[in-house]
Amino acid sequence: MRIRHCLIAAMLAAAPMLGMAAEPVALRADTYKPDLGVLVIQVNWGRTWKCGRYENAQLEALTFRKAPLDSPEPVSFVLETPSKLFVDNKFLRYAFVIQPGEYSLTAFDVKVARSVKDVGHFKGAEESLIVGGKPVGGTFTVGPGEIVYAGHFGLDCGQEPFLWRYYLESREEFEKYVRGFREEFPFVGQVPVQYRLFSTRLFGNPFSLKHPTVE
Repeated sequence: MRIRHCLIAAMLAAAPMLGMAAEPVALRADTYKPDLGVLVIQVNWGRTWKCGRYENAQLEALTFRKAPLDSPEPVSFVLETPSKLFVDNKFLRYAFVIQPGEYSLTAFDVKVARSVKDVGHFKGAEESLIVGGKPVGGTFTVGPGEIVYAGHFGLDCGQEPFLWRYYLESREEFEKYVRGFREEFPFVGQVPVQYRLFSTRLFGNPFSLKHPTVE
């Protein structure tokens, strides 16, 4: 924990969020392509009260970029809170049709407040998340034709509010989750859903299921 929090200082350098056009699109019957990939994640944009030494904290944005990171035409996408004031404190499901490949976390933004008048931001800057061309923040991978569950993203309230990747903890939970996913997106048929978490040692603990595929 101490090592992780010591890295906060290096990652709070103010940096603008990426403004590149996002090629991934929301999963719908008219956007689904069997030769592309589908990323499924959950994000909690809600305000967390008494978070660390702050009155409240709120995750506001996540940015991912497809490898190679130095591509002249990078494929990036930004997830942003639907509202900075009125968001329920719960995980919302997102499903995106994306180009197959490896994606790295390149930026994030956490709003923190000591009071109504004292508001700031913890920003994970690209220069701290990508070091020497290596994605130290973490990555996820989706192959052609795959549907991949990569985890739940929210806040960890330790000494400082911090981005954290949570996960479904059992095969039973995952099977129930997949049933809910298929009810929401019936057009994907019986395409297997893979349990393949966003891989990170900075924003989450390593974990995998013994049987990571639900048909």
